[in-house]
Amino acid sequence: MNPQYPPFMFGYGIIASIFAKIQSLDAPEVFSHDFLRFTLGFSRESDRAFIPLAKRTGLLTVEGKPTELYVRLRDPVQAADAVAEAMKLGYAVFYAKHAAAHELDRKMLAGIVTEVTGLAHGHASARAIVGTFLALKAAASPRVAVPRAGNRRKLPERRGG
Repeated sequence: MNPQYPPFMFGYGIIASIFAKIQSLDAPEVFSHDFLRFTLGFSRESDRAFIPLAKRTGLLTVEGKPTELYVRLRDPVQAADAVAEAMKLGYAVFYAKHAAAHELDRKMLAGIVTEVTGLAHGHASARAIVGTFLALKAAASPRVAVPRAGNRRKLPERRGG
């Protein structure tokens, strides 16, 4: 992952599942690949990208130790607020461009990603950045994004190709 890019993972569809597992277990001393694989059960190579994502969004320290945001993520009552704060930390560049970045639709968000990263529209990494942001947004609901009546949409499925 290019450190200049906003945080992302190609397998962003598992973020909610990882969060759910985190809520069901005690926090580790260090959130390592072994913890992710053997304790949480996420063993695919692509799942490993969750750790840099968690570090860049403030859920883990650079050393992999759980932060206060991680502790709050474990509490179902505080989880949405914790994810919303993590988004604002990890995607500060989005919020600098648009104060309510979490309210942008996929197309507008993709435009910001292209502008911020210099990646071509539709580039796999650009799509992953958008998908990761939207997966986090879904986890932060209703704190970050409250769907309007009649406008409830599921998190878009990832397209192949």
